[in-house]
Amino acid sequence: MHGRGFFSLRFCCGLVLLLVLLPAVAAAAKPNQLSAENRLAIIRLLAFEYASARKPLPAGEKGLELKANGEVNERQLRQELANHGASVHTGDIVQVTQIEFKKDRIIFEINGGGRPQKKKWYERIEVVAGGPVGVPTGRRSPDATTAPPPITGSYVVLRFSGSVPDLTAEQVRDRITTVLDFSRRTAAVSWIETLPEEFQEAIRNKKAVVGMDREMVLAALGRPDHKVRETRNGVEEEDWIYGVPPFVTFVTFAGERVVRVKEFK
Repeated sequence: MHGRGFFSLRFCCGLVLLLVLLPAVAAAAKPNQLSAENRLAIIRLLAFEYASARKPLPAGEKGLELKANGEVNERQLRQELANHGASVHTGDIVQVTQIEFKKDRIIFEINGGGRPQKKKWYERIEVVAGGPVGVPTGRRSPDATTAPPPITGSYVVLRFSGSVPDLTAEQVRDRITTVLDFSRRTAAVSWIETLPEEFQEAIRNKKAVVGMDREMVLAALGRPDHKVRETRNGVEEEDWIYGVPPFVTFVTFAGERVVRVKEFK
């Protein structure tokens, strides 16, 4: 009886110990998922921030994909550029306009995203901490002749093999700096804020206006698709050409300043 009672006591003690340890074991077995605190910190650090693009970013719904360590998926990037073209070029100043968290990835919307939109990207800035939030874009009738709005944005997708781990905001920023250089954004923003209001407004609207210099046009529209130099009425001019027919914008320089802007829609 004494031996049997001792065995029962040991069994009960073992059972109690197991019950105490089970929550800790279960917690350790769960994936190290992104915490609410770090999610909020990522939004605070990176939402609405400006950066310089270190890689061309494709138009389209997929954007540019990064591996978990921040390495660029070069094959996917080349394919997306071939299929949809570049909406952001290397060196362009861009803004993170939305952050979306999915189970296995973090999606950074750049300049309003890579799909056509009715509204300008700066008019629809929003941060999504959970699921996507729809933004009405309107519909055009099949016989509409209005030019489709230009695509000026893209996406940077940081993808993981499993759930998004519990990374700090700084760790996430370090991973996406392979394509977005945040160290240059302060100078760019400060420079834009020193410009006359009409030029600041044009840059925000992604438009070129008469009187701009080349840096301002680059900030507003990015690099042109083509450049053509001609002498007209004895004056040497240079056309920066954006888009493809029939939707083309000509920005004409005489010297260092814009003298004409023509949009064909």
